Amino acid sequence: MMSLKNISARLFILIFIQIGLTFYMFLNGLTILIGGDSSHLQFLNYYNQEKITNYPSYYDNLFILMAILQILSASALLLSLIKNEIIKSNTICMLRWGIFFAIVSNAIYGFMVRLLSNHVASANMYFFVGLLYFFLLIVEKKKKNFRTFSIVNTFPIYFVLFYTMGFPAWQKLINPDEVMNKYVLLFKNSFLSKLPGGIEPFIYFIGFIELLVPVVLIVSLIKSEFLLKRFPRYLTLALFVTTCTFIFLCFGLSVISVYQGATSLIFYSIFTLLIYAYIESLSNNVLEEKIKNN
Repeated sequence: MMSLKNISARLFILIFIQIGLTFYMFLNGLTILIGGDSSHLQFLNYYNQEKITNYPSYYDNLFILMAILQILSASALLLSLIKNEIIKSNTICMLRWGIFFAIVSNAIYGFMVRLLSNHVASANMYFFVGLLYFFLLIVEKKKKNFRTFSIVNTFPIYFVLFYTMGFPAWQKLINPDEVMNKYVLLFKNSFLSKLPGGIEPFIYFIGFIELLVPVVLIVSLIKSEFLLKRFPRYLTLALFVTTCTFIFLCFGLSVISVYQGATSLIFYSIFTLLIYAYIESLSNNVLEEKIKNN
């Protein structure tokens, strides 16, 4: 009896999360779609201390795409609620696509604010994507796989990891003049600045580690690991290196007592783990199917 109560409570919570996500996606998408430049600037300046006054022209197209995805997400989630998929259906087709569209829209938004160096907003979108994948992991348990969905469901992970690691790597290795002085000033009173060569070798090392992630992701794509026909070794390696990078950065910020940033990097690591949990679950499902077929 206790088990049944727990299951009922779990479904009840999932349904309310779905309702909240439906309203959130619809209202956000509608606001972006009917809003002008001022509305777009407002979105780009969420959490930002140094306000952005302009943005690249192609961002308008990205905003339209993001709005369409969010409205599609809300529509799919609403259809799922009407069909009562979580409780009755064995495929949760609409729910899957609703969550997926939400993930893609937030990944795009994270990309936009990342390029504008709105690090807090970018971090929040990374966390949001991780939570949505965790939500997807929970609702997919004991549900049948949907072939078309299984081909595309990991692509946002590649995209998010690529810009989260790739852009900082580019800044540190290709365009160090843009960021190096900031790091030198930030660490000037720490023991890291007293190491041979100062803080610069440490920053270049972090940049090199960050660069490894996009390289490994490209290898993973070439090997079609996104299809998850076998265990995605390179994608897993990319997630591992990403986590290591966050911990290295957390160490650096902890040394100079920037605890807010260090805490954020711990969160980054934990949400990377959530993304890995989703990948691992999919891989295990594929393995189980192979065992059954054999």
